[in-house]
Amino acid sequence: MRASFLGFEIARKALIASQKGIDVVSQNISNVNTEGYTRQKVVLSSVPSERGSYFYSNSTTADVGLGVNVDEIAQVRDKILDFKFRKENAINNTWNTCLSGLRDIENIIDEYSTDGLAAEIQNFYGKLQDYSSNTSSVESAGLLRTAAKTVAQTLNKYSKQLDQISEIRTEQLKIVVSDLNELVNKISKISAEIKSSIVAGYNPNELLDVRNTYLDRLSGYTNIVVENLDDGRIAIKSGEVYLLTADQQINEISIGSGEPITLYNSDSSEYVITNGEIFAQLQILNGKGVYAAAGESQFQGVPYYKQSLDYFAQRFAEVYNNLNSAGGVDKPLFVGDGTGVITAENISISLDWLSDAKYITSTTATPPVEGANDNIVRMIQAFEDDYVFSPAFEGSFLEYVSSLIGNIAMDVEYYRDMAETSDYVLDSAAEQRESVSGVNIDEEAINMIKFEKSYSAAARVMTVLDEMLDIIINKMGIIGR
Repeated sequence: MRASFLGFEIARKALIASQKGIDVVSQNISNVNTEGYTRQKVVLSSVPSERGSYFYSNSTTADVGLGVNVDEIAQVRDKILDFKFRKENAINNTWNTCLSGLRDIENIIDEYSTDGLAAEIQNFYGKLQDYSSNTSSVESAGLLRTAAKTVAQTLNKYSKQLDQISEIRTEQLKIVVSDLNELVNKISKISAEIKSSIVAGYNPNELLDVRNTYLDRLSGYTNIVVENLDDGRIAIKSGEVYLLTADQQINEISIGSGEPITLYNSDSSEYVITNGEIFAQLQILNGKGVYAAAGESQFQGVPYYKQSLDYFAQRFAEVYNNLNSAGGVDKPLFVGDGTGVITAENISISLDWLSDAKYITSTTATPPVEGANDNIVRMIQAFEDDYVFSPAFEGSFLEYVSSLIGNIAMDVEYYRDMAETSDYVLDSAAEQRESVSGVNIDEEAINMIKFEKSYSAAARVMTVLDEMLDIIINKMGIIGR
């Protein structure tokens, strides 16, 4: 016969387990709208019988377990879904950050702008034609000079605005890299707290939620892989290096000086990444397109468009300076800043042309014939001729500018499509993870009813056992007295 009060102990444990289950349900429901909260569950296990119970039994077959035990309050989390979400988060930030940068560039090189480069060089072409029909007109010469000046100023404006994009994006990169280092530092500290809690026998679920929130943010900046350690701490790998090692050494990322912009690890080696917001910012800041050397980014970022505009400015100035200097006399229409290299940033019309509208050479006839326009006709033809502007393009001035406008438009369209697809994939990954780790009110309501009924049943068992003992103590053996 078993111990008389064993049943009470089993029922007591059942009451405690059910009560703990209700507590967990209450915790989940109260945090249904808490960002980063992971659904919790009570983990129960059957308590096996102890060898001592055999002393109260005539047979080993009468052995009964000792009730239920609350092992832990665990988080409902799937590491595979975490990995999938963080991988997609890095990819998503790559597409969207690149798209943002390309839109900034598109806003400068705007094909619909009435004062854009394409419109201004067409206006210059029109003023050349007007002047060719009346080269003796000072007014026509002045309008032509103004059109040329506007082309130069438009190139100056484009170059300056591209520089502004670089400055803004560089500052954004500094902020993001600083935040990355800060996040890794916070993760290291909170991992130490998690380890201490586990060693002390406490459940660090709330600390785990904070750490996972930090990891999600970190995954938007760069591609990461999280390695879980036995003591509750983690290591964070990014590419071929660790941002946080197994012995909790922090690899602080820094930004180098000079161009192209390069990131470095704590040991001064180059930090190479393939996805995330930081990677995308580097693409925008360093991407040289067809002008890239071996090992450089072939993304068509700010440097690509600056170089393309520089080539246009150089070829445009070269062609019209040569035509204006016909006869061996050096008469440049366009100049730079005195360094000898004309760029989109420094191109301007010469002081001689600025002071004299008719400085432009109308004819190469010797002696000059009043009203002759043979050289202006050559300038008109030169506008329509083809030139090699880059390793990937040969065409007229207008065709070259149109190709730049087309390039940025196609890039924006491509990255917009990829960003939209990535948004969908990321949302899907987030929903998958939320379906496992998030709080579902309907499911919690079912659990609440389940634990309520088990609590009531355990209380009823306690009552029945009390009644059984009352029979033994107060009623057994008194008949016939």
